[in-house]
Amino acid sequence: MVSNTLDFDVAFTTEPLTRENIFTLKEQIYTSKANYEELEKKIKALRSSISSENLTPETKKNNLILGICLWISGKQDEAFEVLNTLQSNKVACYFLGKCYQELEEYEKALDFFGRSKQANEDEFEIQVDIAETQRLSGDNQGAIKLIQKLSKGHDDEAGLHYQWAHCLDNLGEYEEALTHYNRALEINPEHPNSLFRLAYYYDLNGDDEKALEYYKKCVENAPLYTNAMINLGLMYEDNDDYEKAVSCYYAVLQSYPNHQTARLFLKDAEAGLNMRYDDDKVKKQDQETEVLNIPISDFELSVRSKNCLERMNIITLADLTKVTEYELLSYKNFGETSLTEIKNILNQKGLRLGQAVESEIFIDTDVETGIHDNNLLKSIAEIELSDDCRKTIEEMGIETISDLVAKTETELLEQDSFTQAYVDEINNQLDKLGLQLHN
Repeated sequence: MVSNTLDFDVAFTTEPLTRENIFTLKEQIYTSKANYEELEKKIKALRSSISSENLTPETKKNNLILGICLWISGKQDEAFEVLNTLQSNKVACYFLGKCYQELEEYEKALDFFGRSKQANEDEFEIQVDIAETQRLSGDNQGAIKLIQKLSKGHDDEAGLHYQWAHCLDNLGEYEEALTHYNRALEINPEHPNSLFRLAYYYDLNGDDEKALEYYKKCVENAPLYTNAMINLGLMYEDNDDYEKAVSCYYAVLQSYPNHQTARLFLKDAEAGLNMRYDDDKVKKQDQETEVLNIPISDFELSVRSKNCLERMNIITLADLTKVTEYELLSYKNFGETSLTEIKNILNQKGLRLGQAVESEIFIDTDVETGIHDNNLLKSIAEIELSDDCRKTIEEMGIETISDLVAKTETELLEQDSFTQAYVDEINNQLDKLGLQLHN
């Protein structure tokens, strides 16, 4: 894993400058947004320190560092302008080659890579860059020829086998390409490019399980492999897992705040997430409506219970949720046995008596008084009432404030031993909570 601590001194003070230190710094830069901002500060400081007049050795060195920093930050055009004044410098030539390669000007890239390696004809890393540029330009056969030559002394280099595999991939020789991708991973199990190409291969061939496995491995390492993270997000979207897709695109934007593709896909994923929530809500409402519309006649009830419900014009389960336990017991011939039957039916469907009435109270309370629903969930024991008043309330089966505000004053006063003093006491306490008994 790459350290998150930036060290510009290691990369640029050590003489001579080495590509290894610079590439390590680049990896560190893209592990976080904060590191990228540090690079921007470094670029600003370098610009202000460089004189526009005579190029002293110190100015040349700062120009070289500025050009490399601009390349690291992804500003290839600006990097080219700075580095182009230092073509006699081997390191500058190398990074000019990288700029041209990324700008897809492959002939110029090959020219500058060639100049960079003139001082050391056997410099392996630059030869790999040349092979990569040949591949990118479409000269896969030329690239393979160079790679095969290099492999005689460097068969244990993961990057070389990756380039070899990619060339074969481009030529349609997929089985042999897979051999070299896997060889690269044997040498370096975290080689990001090989992990990505294998993930992409399985993705194209419809093997989602394997593709997800390799995409996940690819994005576990620093710095973030943006293409892998974006493709992983797309796969999650295909599986309707919009939460994970959104997190993938956010991760890209944390390291690359201006990544337009990630911004676009994030917007689409968030829209899909909202749509799914809406669909789930509609489905849930449809299911609830379907249950509520079940007729009472579908259930086995005693003749007395059926007759009582018919006389009360209670036809469906929805009708039952609109009446309270007290209202049922107040009806002639409706006793505890019938009440138990009704409760059992509602319990089977996840419903209860008075449920619809309570829902209306929640809505009224929220809109008209702004009181949080938490007050309605409190138990009767949490409000200040006299012992006699609380005991009388509890004997009615009222356990929460929600149960209490579902009652009217008339319903309370119809109970034996329930006095107007108790009602006044209750109203006083409910008023403190911004609540009131049902009208």
